Amino acid sequence: MDRPTFAVPGFLDEPRLPASVATTTGRGNPALAMMWFVAEESRLWFHTPASGDRPSPFLAAARDEREVAVMVATFDPPGDVRQVRMTGPARLETKDLARIRRIYERYIAAWSPEWADHAASPDARLWSMSPVRGMAVAYPGLEDHPVFRWSTAADGPFSS
Repeated sequence: MDRPTFAVPGFLDEPRLPASVATTTGRGNPALAMMWFVAEESRLWFHTPASGDRPSPFLAAARDEREVAVMVATFDPPGDVRQVRMTGPARLETKDLARIRRIYERYIAAWSPEWADHAASPDARLWSMSPVRGMAVAYPGLEDHPVFRWSTAADGPFSS
């Protein structure tokens, strides 16, 4: 199997790249959001507010261990066009303030008491997704290059 033309774990560690996350609502409607994340332990980790009586469709998907789709991409042609698309099951996680802080520190200039309060808020949940299937592709110079695809976690970007 061809490996990607760039290091996927390194790409996912690049600061400030948000993830586009998609799932469906309880009624089957699509839900899409840009989210901050951290890639650790072969999973993508997210921290999402629970919104009162209307639960987040992402938290509902994680609670029910349903699949979500995630895309992380750059688009700065012609030199930097990279994309990783993944699907896999989501799950709710135990609150881990150190991990939540690592998520936010990828995107904010400085940790503050306000960010600490936000991270510790009982109104937000930590959840993760395991990328079971997906693809990684780069278009340097906008040229076509082979697409790296995987269909099991053992073949995925976090495997050796």
